[in-house]
Amino acid sequence: MLLSKEIYKVYPIAWIIKSQVFGDYFSSVEKGSNLLIADFAAGEHDRVPSFFLNLLANLGTDINLQNRRVVYCTDLHALRLDSLLGKLEESNLLDNARVIHAKLETMDNDAKFRPSMIEYLKNNQNTMTQLDHHLLNQQFIPPEAFNIGVLNNDVVGYLHEYYQEYSNAIISLQKVHKTLKKGALLIVTMPCSLYVVDNVKILESVGFQYIDGKDVDISEGFISDLDRSADPQTLSRLGHYTFMIFIRN
Repeated sequence: MLLSKEIYKVYPIAWIIKSQVFGDYFSSVEKGSNLLIADFAAGEHDRVPSFFLNLLANLGTDINLQNRRVVYCTDLHALRLDSLLGKLEESNLLDNARVIHAKLETMDNDAKFRPSMIEYLKNNQNTMTQLDHHLLNQQFIPPEAFNIGVLNNDVVGYLHEYYQEYSNAIISLQKVHKTLKKGALLIVTMPCSLYVVDNVKILESVGFQYIDGKDVDISEGFISDLDRSADPQTLSRLGHYTFMIFIRN
């Protein structure tokens, strides 16, 4: 079992528990309902599902964790997803973690579970959610499916670097907005660490509202509030962990 200080080194996303907005959101979710979390453009990395499904309950917070949490990891690269699925299986997380082959800009029309994921769900039907049934039968992500979305490790910057056309990056983020419930949280970690763009301006242009952000000096553990007008050039500096939280209007 990792010690508290080690957790933040191995799973830096754990710093988001320092946001009151993040903690308060869990108490706002209807009791007894599933809390569905989307890890958009997850690649083969298991940090987000591991944090929400394992670590969050062991960090000694007063966050209300009564609702079942299910994490849906999407990516356009099938091999990365298969690698991720293997990690999730090794960690015994597949009862509450899913891998979906989908491009952000078309996931509202085309989104499929990986074959091994389908096999697991068919053999463990008691773990299936309403969204699982929909994805198996309809093969697309419906509007307002998720309670929380995560763009981990500068996905916004990556999209703007990856796409030659600016509009394609915007379409991807519009689809992220579409698949989140009204009032859902969007967590953006390490903005501008790969490619410097104005995350606040871009995300607010597609229907999100900036509500909180923190900058963490990792060596000192010092946490400072992040103003919405912060210069993008100053974000996610070496030795710092930066995150932003938006609400879906």
